[in-house]
Amino acid sequence: MEHAPKPEDRQDEEEEEAEGERHATAMQKFVGFVMLVLGWLQLLLAVSSGSEATSVPFLIYFAGVVIFVNGTVTAWYKYPLMLAATVAGLALHYHIQSLGSATRWEKAVVVYGTIVVVAYFMLTSKKPARRINPPSPPQPPVRPPQE
Repeated sequence: MEHAPKPEDRQDEEEEEAEGERHATAMQKFVGFVMLVLGWLQLLLAVSSGSEATSVPFLIYFAGVVIFVNGTVTAWYKYPLMLAATVAGLALHYHIQSLGSATRWEKAVVVYGTIVVVAYFMLTSKKPARRINPPSPPQPPVRPPQE
């Protein structure tokens, strides 16, 4: 004898699925951001010291961009952004492999372009709502009624 699933059981399953999806999204944001930063730091070091860079930091950077965008963006332009980052990363990989190492302008475009994009979003994004309510102003002491 099997019983029909109760509506409460379905609701619990949906809550578990939503929680799992939130964990996957958080992991995508975290892994994508870490890869983006690691690739960017390698390129920053190569630009500032004048040393050579292979295509690996570019691949790490653009793979991080794709993963971060997948976990963060929910608008219609999510997939065009991911496609653009993938094409840019693979094109730079092919170009750098044919040259042997990245030129200064390729490293500089990624490093300084990232700085410009981050600064733009920092300056134009809305400030989050203040979650802590300010304390209420002090009230004068209540006097007992005089008779």
